[in-house]
Amino acid sequence: MKRLVSWVVVLSVIIIPTFLFAATTLEEIVKRGKIIIATDMTSVPMQYRDPSGKPTGFTIELMELAAKYMGVQIEWQDMAWESLIPSLLTKKVDMIAANMSMTLTRLKTIRFSEPFFLTGIRVLARKDSKMVYWKDIIDPSVKIGATMGSVHADYVEKQLRKKPFLYENLAEWLSDLKTGRIDAVMDDEMLCIELVKNNPELKILEGYVRPDTYGLAFRQDSESDSLVNWFNWFIRWVKLTGEYGEIYKKYTGMEWTPSPIID
Repeated sequence: MKRLVSWVVVLSVIIIPTFLFAATTLEEIVKRGKIIIATDMTSVPMQYRDPSGKPTGFTIELMELAAKYMGVQIEWQDMAWESLIPSLLTKKVDMIAANMSMTLTRLKTIRFSEPFFLTGIRVLARKDSKMVYWKDIIDPSVKIGATMGSVHADYVEKQLRKKPFLYENLAEWLSDLKTGRIDAVMDDEMLCIELVKNNPELKILEGYVRPDTYGLAFRQDSESDSLVNWFNWFIRWVKLTGEYGEIYKKYTGMEWTPSPIID
């Protein structure tokens, strides 16, 4: 019995300090002086590259402000949309900052910060299309495109019971939409607005598929708790200081006002 007790004490001495002093993800980021963030820089005006190749957009500038407050640099990992969550789960990156919809399905494998952007899901079509309202895409003859791994692709397949034409990025489906290989595309409202602005041959069909919110994404491990908490307070703080509103107006052209849905 005494021998058993002795072994328990020895194991406690070995295990407990390791557990108590394990660094959190936030501590590791601050120590290395760099936060590694995954994104998909194809979504104007949220995150994209300017003509010189420099990352820019609402999400980019918001994260640059966060890094300034945290006292670290950002290493951006620009990748295809379907690679974002796998890169997070395999610890290749610390977090994801993109126009990522907060869904119950995604919450099975990752977790989100508080919502940082309120938007909606819309449908794009060519201006010469006879379709007017977004529900016109339910017609079996309508070919719908969506980005691979997006909530839009999931919605078309599960809610509309249609097989979407899947694309790796915006450039691919935009080309097929313009040439008539597909009839419509479901995507984020901000992206649709920007595309119509720069492509007069396109239009946004009337109505919202549904409202949508974006969240910053993190791993579900306990080491990430403090990082998630930090970003939640960061989002609240910059809304109070007015810095969030300045970035919002810069990239949307609209004044930001608190929403009863997410604020």
